Amino acid sequence: MDTEDTQFNGIDVQQPLHRPETESLSIIIVGAGLGGLGAAIALLLAGHDVHVLESASQIAEVGAGIQILPNSARVLIQWGLGPRLARLATIPEKVVMLGWKGNIITDHDFEAAAKEYGAPFWDFHRADLHGALLDRAQELGATWQTNSRVVDIDTSHPDLATVTLASGARMTADLVVGADGIFSRCREIMLSAPSPPTCF
Repeated sequence: MDTEDTQFNGIDVQQPLHRPETESLSIIIVGAGLGGLGAAIALLLAGHDVHVLESASQIAEVGAGIQILPNSARVLIQWGLGPRLARLATIPEKVVMLGWKGNIITDHDFEAAAKEYGAPFWDFHRADLHGALLDRAQELGATWQTNSRVVDIDTSHPDLATVTLASGARMTADLVVGADGIFSRCREIMLSAPSPPTCF
C-alpha cells in the first residue's frame, strides 16, 4: 500500500500511529495464523512493537476457502489491505439454497447487501488472505521467528510477561497475546486448565 492512500472504496485507511517510545508497548504474539497476524496489524497500527512467535518451521496457511463478510472486509480495508485483497478476491453475487425437490428454500443477494453495508463480500483461498496479512504485518514492522513453540508464560512480574520456548529460550514483553489456535497452549496456561477443542 502506498502511504499516500487514505481511502479505498470510500472507507478510510488507518495510518500508523507514531507513539513516543515511553508509550509504546513491547508485545509478543504467540501464533502466526489469521488471528495472530490480524492482532499484529492492529497493534502495529496503534503504534506498538510486535514480535510474532510461530511454532511451525515456516509461516504459512493451509485450508480451503474463506468468506469475508462486509464487517470484516471493512476492517481489512481500514488496515490498508483493500487494493491487495480486491485483486485476490472472488466477489459472489448471490447464493440460492435449494431443497431436495429443487424448490428455493432461501436466497441472499450479496451485491445488494454489499451496497447496503458499504463494504464488499469477498471470498478467498485462506492462503491468499494469510499471505496478504503476513505481508502487511511485515510492512508495518512486525518481526517474527519460527520453530518457536511456547511452553510456559510467567506473569508473576507486575509489569512484564516472560514466555519460555521449547528450546529453553526466554523472551520478555509488556504483553503476551495468545493466538495459537484450537489446541492453544497459551489458553491452557492462562486459564490453568486443559484446552479442549473449541468446536467439533
